[in-house]
Amino acid sequence: MRQVSSSVRTAKTPIGGIEYTLERKKVKNINLRVRRDGTVYVSAPARVPVREIESFIVSKCSYIKQAQEHFRSRTESAAEERRFAQGASVMYLGSPLELCIVQSAAESVTLEGDRLIISLRDSSDLSRGERLYAKWLDGRCREVFTDLMREIYPFFKAMGVPFPQLKIRVMKARWGSCHYTKGMIVLNRYLIEAPRHCIAHVVAHEFCHFIYPNHSRDFYSLLDRVCPQWRSAKTELEKLVVL
Repeated sequence: MRQVSSSVRTAKTPIGGIEYTLERKKVKNINLRVRRDGTVYVSAPARVPVREIESFIVSKCSYIKQAQEHFRSRTESAAEERRFAQGASVMYLGSPLELCIVQSAAESVTLEGDRLIISLRDSSDLSRGERLYAKWLDGRCREVFTDLMREIYPFFKAMGVPFPQLKIRVMKARWGSCHYTKGMIVLNRYLIEAPRHCIAHVVAHEFCHFIYPNHSRDFYSLLDRVCPQWRSAKTELEKLVVL
């Protein structure tokens, strides 16, 4: 694997200090990105002095602030959309579902068209309803994610990769991760909000790390072969689902 030097620094700008992660890599120019969680990432060649990097950050400080505010508002909006309540809308595989909480002797969660029926013995017990909903969602995540892993796996089986273990977690800054030494793929629970083809590109991405545990040119060449539409799927995913 290629070694990358990384450090966390703070640049002084007209709008205040901006903390950023600096990575020294084999790149031609200074590159800056504001991630969905509002953190700032900068990559730069080893030869470029810090003062030049921070001058670049100062020149981009207005953009950084706007991007951070944009992501913050999207996150707040997503949190409101995920609120569990009668009539609330939740996303499932790219489509909105209306939560319908009803009273029933038998408790259950049932998907009926564009409605998700939450049956409770006490329909006012929203905390109980939310627990049932979370359990149902976890089951759907495991079923959908496992199906997609099985669809993609034959390509990697031919390359000698054992079928990996699946872990599902709520993550705030990434869609998935690959623990290639443990034979494990971790997928973000919020992926279930996205269409299947968007989830598939994340699964393919993590599978590729069993062959290339980096983001090298060879890694992306392999991803292009496994999932040719990954770029458009990634763009769509980031527009539809907010972490």
